[in-house]
Amino acid sequence: MQLLVVGATGETGRQLVEQALQQGHYVTAFVRDPAKLPSQHPNLVVVTGDVLKPDTLLTAVRRQDAVLCALGSRPGQQSQAVTEGTKNLIRAMQQVGVRRLLVVSSLGVGTSYEEAPLLSKLIIKTLLSGSIAEKEIQEQAIRDSKLDWVIVRPPRLTNGPATGHLRIGEHLPFSAFTLPRISRADVAAFLLDQLDNDTYLHKAVTITAR
Repeated sequence: MQLLVVGATGETGRQLVEQALQQGHYVTAFVRDPAKLPSQHPNLVVVTGDVLKPDTLLTAVRRQDAVLCALGSRPGQQSQAVTEGTKNLIRAMQQVGVRRLLVVSSLGVGTSYEEAPLLSKLIIKTLLSGSIAEKEIQEQAIRDSKLDWVIVRPPRLTNGPATGHLRIGEHLPFSAFTLPRISRADVAAFLLDQLDNDTYLHKAVTITAR
């Protein structure tokens, strides 16, 4: 497939790029700073742009089969890239007719907050409150888009290897004092599995390591 990865220089974005290339896809990495993506591959094209500048997005979205979005902000910092950038991305996709949108969100967004363990709720309400608020806006824009979307809500992300041993569901039970986690590699692998799989179409699912 022809895939666009938005947020390609983040740690999860880099996993998406690397794994997609390993699977034989043609990848366009959309980045603000190409120096932050040292990967080189004959099937990789790096496009410099800004999600807050719709014209640059429109160029990148054209002729893609699917878009993978790993936009995020650092704890304690707010960024319009997640909210307005996602809205710009959706408009670009609608304009050129690209339908498939796969998005990394976060545990704590929507109904997943009530299902999160107590320790996670404390972190969400303190360190991650700004980031979660941005993700709420992002998810609503995606739901309203009428695109073919899948949203994944991981808990704490690690840099461990992909294991394939996952718990996945729209509603996952947790014990109160656990602190769930999952590797970025597993998140990327799960999203790439959704490229031609409609099991979770139009769903926001929580995903954690077993």
